[in-house]
Amino acid sequence: MRWMMCLIGMAAVAVSGDAWAAGSKKKDPLAWVPPTHIQMMPMMLPAGGTTVPMTFFLEAAKPKQVDEICKRIPRVRDAVLRSLSKKPIPVRGRRLVLKGLDARMLKPVNKAVGRSYVRKVFISKGAIRMGAGKIKRRPYAVIDGCENILRSEKEREQALKAAQKN
Repeated sequence: MRWMMCLIGMAAVAVSGDAWAAGSKKKDPLAWVPPTHIQMMPMMLPAGGTTVPMTFFLEAAKPKQVDEICKRIPRVRDAVLRSLSKKPIPVRGRRLVLKGLDARMLKPVNKAVGRSYVRKVFISKGAIRMGAGKIKRRPYAVIDGCENILRSEKEREQALKAAQKN
């Protein structure tokens, strides 16, 4: 019985220590760093004589350009579909040939955005769910679509205004 009370007391001290440590790590709203990667919604693309689901990830040249790319995502989707409608993804032995497809998609994507805002295009087979935070298997997918970027931008602006008032 005595050892049980001792164990409970030690657990309470450990929990309170963790709570104190967690309380000291407050998130600084001014320390928000804009992401440099955009995960597009999955889309069905022509490959061989059929269509296959694919997910595109765009890497912005600078973090400040992510917002401009997000505003033009519908144009980017149209540019990708238009380009792949003219020349579908090649298929060899019932397998997709994705080699060189990222370089081929870079020019139409940048043309749709209007400038060379996109540095690299990552392509993944299949429909990848929109992930919140880092996806362990895909470390370059760090944001949950463009909606969270725009929402985070508004939250940051509100935090800046509140900090200026104080």
